[in-house]
Amino acid sequence: MVKVTFSEHFLKFACNFYFFFLIFVTFLLFTLFYMCYNNHSAKRTSTSSHLHETNVEIEEVIIMLTLKAEKRNPDEKAKKLRRDGFITGVLYGKEMKENVSLKFTEKDAAAFIKNAKEGTQAYLELDGKNVDVLVKNIDFDPLTKKYMALDFQALVAGEVVSATVPIVYLNEDKVQGIFEAELSEVHYKADPAHLLEPIEIDLATLPQTTKTMYVKDLKLEEKGVHVTTSGEQQLFHIGAYGQEETDETETEAADETK
Repeated sequence: MVKVTFSEHFLKFACNFYFFFLIFVTFLLFTLFYMCYNNHSAKRTSTSSHLHETNVEIEEVIIMLTLKAEKRNPDEKAKKLRRDGFITGVLYGKEMKENVSLKFTEKDAAAFIKNAKEGTQAYLELDGKNVDVLVKNIDFDPLTKKYMALDFQALVAGEVVSATVPIVYLNEDKVQGIFEAELSEVHYKADPAHLLEPIEIDLATLPQTTKTMYVKDLKLEEKGVHVTTSGEQQLFHIGAYGQEETDETETEAADETK
């Protein structure tokens, strides 16, 4: 009978412990690697999805600011075209020999007008080419609630044109008081390279002491344009709650004393 000494028992135990320890460490490292890989893949997928959504939004805006147009035969009557689902228009410009009569489908024009107002830079898809234009006039009939005509000016590099930039007020519900917009657009002159995007005023970010703003506060001249709207024109006014009622009461009291 072979006797097993204590040292042999210990050596055998140490070997088994080391073997299982290596298996445990290997499993732990594999688990950590798998978790890190999945986390990285999830972030990459999320980022790719976000970028895809952003690109789709940008593409949609570009598409919406491009209006497909057809040349219109001058003999075609506007009334008949409107009955057939078309809107008429005109394209003119400094370097054009003559004005071009146009027509657009009512569906395309309605989608275009949602994003392109008067004074907006846009593109006309005409004869297979994109023409850089400025929306000069949108004729809307309030009785029939239909758009009647769209007029465009072809832009020429370096040529100064009269344009209009809309003012968009954000977060009106966050205002501590009664908000009243006094101006919805600003008129200016600029060359095509300096045409302005819609101006957004985030009311939630203004100091609470701000009760009004003026056109001059926008500092549009710093963007290379000549503003034709008076700089002293008020953009908006924020009144205190109950101020109108107090003013009316004081007016009525003054009338009674007369």
